[in-house]
Amino acid sequence: MKLIKWLMTGILALSLTACASYYPIAVDVNPTVQTSAGVYRGQPVALGSKDGRNNDYIIQIEQKNKAPVVVGASNNLKVQLEQALAQGLSTQGAFIENGAPTQVELELQEVLARVIRGHISYDVVQQLRIQLTLKRDGRTVTKQYRRSAQAEFPGRLHPELDKVKEALNQQLSLLLQDMLADRDVQQFIGGN
Repeated sequence: MKLIKWLMTGILALSLTACASYYPIAVDVNPTVQTSAGVYRGQPVALGSKDGRNNDYIIQIEQKNKAPVVVGASNNLKVQLEQALAQGLSTQGAFIENGAPTQVELELQEVLARVIRGHISYDVVQQLRIQLTLKRDGRTVTKQYRRSAQAEFPGRLHPELDKVKEALNQQLSLLLQDMLADRDVQQFIGGN
């Protein structure tokens, strides 16, 4: 009888640890851009980025009476966004070159999807904020880009992080497209 108690206690402990490690420590974030060509005529642009976020995680899962679970990005988010922006600027006709007279710096300020458990679903509240600073010949233009979105996903036990990741990718992609379509940015890089 004591052996059965010990086995049941062991099985219960293992099942509880399995629940605690249900979530991955990181997810793959990969925003994409779609833009049209012909915006620039080969203007050289130096592109840089920095991460000014307070936290390095991108998903925070909140459940009643439990500590929040945080999930980071499996790749360097700053580099991912810089590469996507470089691809978009190149497609538009700019030439990405270190030391170019026009400098563009992308700064991550907030990238977070909060997953809040409801009764039979999860609410995902996304907050994104990125700053773009453009410099040339002593002139500086600073632009703030923000996006927020809220979605509801079904799930009684655990949220499906693939859906949360895709929603975050979509919002990051839209934010990058906002930057690439910004007339002030286009005029500054274009030399006007």
